[in-house]
Order: sequence, then C-alpha cells, then structure tokens
Amino acid sequence: MIEKIFESKNGFLSLPSVYVTDIKVKRGYHSKKHKSGWTISGEVHEDYYTWVEEFSAKHDKYGEIIGNFNDFILVESEESLKHFLKHHPYEDWELKDI
Repeated sequence: MIEKIFESKNGFLSLPSVYVTDIKVKRGYHSKKHKSGWTISGEVHEDYYTWVEEFSAKHDKYGEIIGNFNDFILVESEESLKHFLKHHPYEDWELKDI
C-alpha cells in the first residue's frame, strides 16, 4: 500500500455523507455500493452539516483505500486513487463554517 498525504486549502477535508448512505442520518457507521464499483464505508459525523472523515473503500479491480484525508490515506496504487477521486471527490471546507 502507498501512503498519500493531502493538504486542505480551506482547513478540512472530508467525504460527503451521501457516499456512505442514501438515507438522511445524523450519525453512525454506514456503507454504500456505487455504480463506479466502489463500496465506501465510514462514520457519519454531524454538527449542522454531515460528513465522513475516516473511511474505507473497496473495489474488485482497484483494491482498497483506507484512511482520513486530513492525516493520510493508504491506497493500492496511483491508478486506484485516481479512479476513486474521479468518481468520489473529497470536499475541502472550513470547520468554522458550521
């Protein structure tokens, strides 16, 4: 696995909660399979806005991605990361906005 580190322009990186659930939830651990082939799992956090910080994602062809965009993530390959971000980009926002 390859370790990747990301930098936020606004202060905080996360995945939208809709990446892990179709239902309106405030909190909890959820998992969702996407048309892209990725199954994304993670804990939904809520404080006016909902987001996923720690996550794991699995794909039959591209393998696994795990981690947290604010610290680091582990990826199988650059190709798997590129495919994941093409279909499931992270959000870059300021925590003070909530």
